[in-house]
Amino acid sequence: MDIAKVLSRAWEIIRTHKVLWIFGILASCGSRSGGGGGGSNFSSSNSGQGMTPPAEWQPYLDNLERSFQTIPQERWLLIGLLVVAAVLLLAVITWLVGLYGKAGLTVGTLRAEAGSAVTFRTVWKETWGQFDRVVALNFVLALPPVVLGLVFAFIAIATLGIGLLCLIPLGCLALPLSLAYAVFGDLANIALIKERLGVRASLERGWEVLSGNVGPLAVLALILIIGGFLVSLLLAVPFFIAAVPLLLGAINGDAMRNISVAMICVVVALPFLILAGGIVQSYLQAAWTLAYAQLTAVPASKRIKSA
Repeated sequence: MDIAKVLSRAWEIIRTHKVLWIFGILASCGSRSGGGGGGSNFSSSNSGQGMTPPAEWQPYLDNLERSFQTIPQERWLLIGLLVVAAVLLLAVITWLVGLYGKAGLTVGTLRAEAGSAVTFRTVWKETWGQFDRVVALNFVLALPPVVLGLVFAFIAIATLGIGLLCLIPLGCLALPLSLAYAVFGDLANIALIKERLGVRASLERGWEVLSGNVGPLAVLALILIIGGFLVSLLLAVPFFIAAVPLLLGAINGDAMRNISVAMICVVVALPFLILAGGIVQSYLQAAWTLAYAQLTAVPASKRIKSA
């Protein structure tokens, strides 16, 4: 596999076909991303204000507290169940949107490589025609991690956490195994779309490509992971800048006033961060799709013989 060609061609495709950025934004909804946020309580002998709300807020806070106390316990239980249901529904919707975005990026990249038209309508329509199999495949792919997590949770509860100590050596393998499984999942998804395979055939094809090209895929994964990490650090800079007013306000004992400034910074930066995240996702998925296409391409000599 020509990794340099894969990386350069992936950038050329997403730069030429900017419509793929829309699918990249959708794909970023379901991608695993890291974000940090923290809060600190500062106290000082020189100032008694800190994060204390203004005095004029106190009557409203007292009324709010009394209102909460009048709500029956059964209603709190119902509210809790509704919140859990809403969170689960939002998680499922986010997962489906992310899957659709990644599938659309694969379709768009393959169409670009084939010289076909890459428009929002054509990519959306072709993706929709295969989305049921995409959902089925990724549901199957999600089962092993979920089952493994439940097993670890059962061991931790049954042994009061002591059993997990015996699994510490396996923890050293967790990161490389999870990365390999993620690559396997991407290859299976690309195989399903590119070769119009079913769920089982896609899993077999993904494993065949992974097991036969461990070295090149490991190098490509390492390049994309390091590159994605560096880009994520750059994208996090606006949030650090937005936190500056909060830190200055906490130090000066006037953090409440600086919250509005920080929120304005976040609101202004958010559209650019969403767009940048979509471009990054577009590039990553295009690179994996091109890598799969290159690894599974039939050599010209074999094509001539078969003809």
